[in-house]
Amino acid sequence: MKKTLTFLSLSLFLSASFGQDEFKIMLQGEETDISGTVHSELTYTEESHINFDVENVSGATVDVRIERYKVVELAGTEDYLCWGADFLTGTCYPAGTVSPHNPWVTPGDFEMGDGSAGLLSSYHVSHGIEGTVQYRYYIINGDDERLDSVDVEYTFAVGLEEEENVTVSLFPNPATSVVNIELNENIQNVGFSLYNVLGDRVIDRTLNAGMNSINVSALPNGVYFYTIRKEGDVVETKKLVVRH
Repeated sequence: MKKTLTFLSLSLFLSASFGQDEFKIMLQGEETDISGTVHSELTYTEESHINFDVENVSGATVDVRIERYKVVELAGTEDYLCWGADFLTGTCYPAGTVSPHNPWVTPGDFEMGDGSAGLLSSYHVSHGIEGTVQYRYYIINGDDERLDSVDVEYTFAVGLEEEENVTVSLFPNPATSVVNIELNENIQNVGFSLYNVLGDRVIDRTLNAGMNSINVSALPNGVYFYTIRKEGDVVETKKLVVRH
């Protein structure tokens, strides 16, 4: 289990500016547009990731690809990404395909109508190597024009104080009417959000230390995705099946 601390730079990139705000890039489940900023993730596990909602606000349909550029590299580490409409229909590109190249661009176009959104997942694999890397994700169109971007900075370190980790146990899965979420003791400011496959948030709860029970009997049968957050930072994202 990873512990994360998230910082958001208020400075726009000096190396790139975009004439129009054609896209909004937001941390998954949040509404603040962080396009043109650096999202920093401090982590203590070998594999880390962060999810972004990417919304087309250009007023037109756009054929979109993602260009990943390594701003700061660290020898021996790897990265990969997933991109598409949601968890189920998106495509994950493995580290062996993505990581050796700089830059790297997703193959094929993803058509996004005005007002539609996509899910971008950034992954970093440290392989136990301490240090900081920085990846920039450009939103580019069919003419290879860069429309917007966001940076992710991962810092991997060892020596975590284990008692501050969030330990999560969720059951049953599949769930019929109630799902139970057990947290380790003496943990505070933990949130639970459940999303359907369209990315709509259908449940949002604050969790207490120990056992928590959440009623899902009103939800339609299907596949959902939940996130666990500690003080606003995502510590777990997994699938939940509801089957009455």
